[in-house]
Amino acid sequence: MTSALLPEDPRARLAMALVLAFGFAAVERAQTVPMLLTTAALIAIAAGTPTRTLRKLRGPLVLAAAFLVVMPLVAGPTTLWRAGPLRLRAEGLEAGLLLAGRLLAIVTVTLALLSTLPPHRLAAALRGLGAPALVADLMLLTLRYATEFREEMLRARLARRLRGGRRGWRDVGGHAATLAAALIRGQRRAEAVWTAMRLRGHASTLVAPTSALRPRDVGGVACAVGLALAAVALDRLA
Repeated sequence: MTSALLPEDPRARLAMALVLAFGFAAVERAQTVPMLLTTAALIAIAAGTPTRTLRKLRGPLVLAAAFLVVMPLVAGPTTLWRAGPLRLRAEGLEAGLLLAGRLLAIVTVTLALLSTLPPHRLAAALRGLGAPALVADLMLLTLRYATEFREEMLRARLARRLRGGRRGWRDVGGHAATLAAALIRGQRRAEAVWTAMRLRGHASTLVAPTSALRPRDVGGVACAVGLALAAVALDRLA
C-alpha cells in the first residue's frame, strides 16, 4: 500500500523514519510534545493508515501510561499535590509527559512510514542505506521471531481456553508459563525457518537497490529533516 503524499522508495521512508526518530528523541522539554504528536498524527494521516496505526499503538499506549503514572510519584523535589504517602511531583510530571510524548510520536511515525513495507523490502532498504548485510539479516530474523512468538501465544491461549483454564489475574502462574513456553518455541521455530531460508539462498537474493532516488523521494527526506530541525529548534528556543 502506497500513499500519494509520501515517498514510494523504501530507502527514503526508512531515512525519514530515522531522521524523525532522532529529531524527536533530541527534544528535552515537555512543551514541545504537542508539536511532536501533531507531526506524527499528520504523517499517519498522509500515509493513509491512521486507523491501522492506532490499532498498533495499544502496547506503546500502555507503556506511555506507565510513564505518566510512575514518574510523577518518584522523580523531583517540588510537590504539586499530596495525599498521605503519595506525592505528585512537578519534575516527575514533566519527565513523564516528555517520555510518553516522545515514545508515542516516534512509534507512530515509524509505524506510519514502515509498517506497510514487506520485510524483504525493508531489509533491502537497510542495505541500500549502507547497513551491513548482518544487520539486515538480524532484522529479518527479529521480525520472523516476533511473528512466530505471536502465533505461539495465540495457539497457547486457545489451548488454555479449550482446557478450561482461568482467565485474567486469577492464574498468573499459568499465564507466565504460557509466555515462557511461547518465547522458547517461537525462538526455535524462527531459527529453523531462518536456517531453511538461508539454505535456499534467500540471503543471496537480498540485493541492495542501486537506482537513484527520485525527486519525490528526495523531497520526502528533506521534509523529514526540516521537521526534525524545527522540532529541535522550537525545543531549544521555548
